[in-house]
Amino acid sequence: MPASAQRAFLMVWDGLRPDMVSPELTPNLWRLGQDGVWCERSYAVYPSLTRANSPAISTGCRPGSAGVPGNTFLLRSTDGSLASHSSGDVASLERLSEADGRPILLVDTLADRVHRAGGSTVVVGSGSPGSAWLQHPRAIDAGEPVIADGLPTMRGFMEAVQRRFGPLPHRHALPATRWTSYFTQVITDFVLPELTPTLLVFWHTDPDHTTHARGYSAPQTLQSLRDADANLGRILQAYAQLGQLDSTACVVTSDHGGSTITRRAHPARDLAAALSSGAAAENGGSVFVYTSDQTAVEAIRQFDYVGPIFTADGRDNTFPHSLVGLGGPRAPDVVFSFAWSADSVGGVPGSATGAASKLVMDHGSISPYDLHNTLVLNGPDFRRGYRSSTPVGNVDICPTLSHLLGLEIGSVDGRVLLETLRDSDAGDTAFEAWQEKRAFTARGRDWRQRIWFERTASHSYLAGGTVEPL
Repeated sequence: MPASAQRAFLMVWDGLRPDMVSPELTPNLWRLGQDGVWCERSYAVYPSLTRANSPAISTGCRPGSAGVPGNTFLLRSTDGSLASHSSGDVASLERLSEADGRPILLVDTLADRVHRAGGSTVVVGSGSPGSAWLQHPRAIDAGEPVIADGLPTMRGFMEAVQRRFGPLPHRHALPATRWTSYFTQVITDFVLPELTPTLLVFWHTDPDHTTHARGYSAPQTLQSLRDADANLGRILQAYAQLGQLDSTACVVTSDHGGSTITRRAHPARDLAAALSSGAAAENGGSVFVYTSDQTAVEAIRQFDYVGPIFTADGRDNTFPHSLVGLGGPRAPDVVFSFAWSADSVGGVPGSATGAASKLVMDHGSISPYDLHNTLVLNGPDFRRGYRSSTPVGNVDICPTLSHLLGLEIGSVDGRVLLETLRDSDAGDTAFEAWQEKRAFTARGRDWRQRIWFERTASHSYLAGGTVEPL
């Protein structure tokens, strides 16, 4: 199908659960979904962390093949010691690349494809520097800006932005109204009319920023949703005033969902006491374990807050990393999710165990409330007024936009969402739900760990997982 979109706009609402979208709170996003395509069964990759899903969105690949497994992870140095890397910090990402001689991302991004085709990309991020940088880590080589606070290589550019738009507001306010509005103004008054990018990516830190601290029902969280929606409306209006809206593919997604924390655990402390060697990296609702201790799985299963466990080879009745796309050169030895439940808190379903912190909401687990995310598609090539029930995911955004912009798709884990395209013969396709199970004994009882998927054609999407007594 020949592409009619001339450019693309991708906005990521960090942490937006689909049940938070409504005509009252988010009228612009609601209308965009009603007029275009609302994807009812959209999924984040596991772990359901921001900086595991940022590369999934930018590359179309799951964490193992993309090369960034989570927010915080360890890598063995040449002397055998373990060095910690935070994917939220660009300097840490660069040290990661230096440590193993591989690029930050092991595969190409959508921005790379745009650049090779002669187009341009601008990334604007109001969240962590790493979230934005992972959308275009080769921006310097391409001569293209990533507009975000905390990027040393973009310091001069950001100084010019601040001379024009004023100093950056306070970023830690709840909600981050002035902060996100500032970056929106940079887009509407500078990026779109003057830089005219082929691809614009806007990583919007709220509602996640506010929900972490206040929870789903707080007035501040509701205002953060109104802010994100107002900023979306301003950007769509700017495209319209430039006469470009009708030729722009618009995608609004979220990197993950989330759950209310109802119990605190101390996995790093517990593991230090239980294992003969190794270290752990806490990642929201999941934990990465690095150890040569052959009894590690048995030890982990003694903790009553542990959900499904993954290992490189699926030993000890765990699941192999490859089953959920975790296998790769930077994969931890063991990954486990915290336990979760469907219990409601303040009228919002989905609760989970969290690490020892003050967060009210968190994510990263294998809970369906963390994995189920938001995806809205609108533009000249998408169907109108269409609710798609076919499973989709963050890994599908890059190949779909590549297809619409006439770019190479390359080797990706995702697929082109043909069922959402106006001129495609493909419609919603039947999908099958399937699951994997492993039985084991721990704490004097028999248990079963179970994960379930939704599969359409040859593509599968992880939809949840749990540990339950037999």
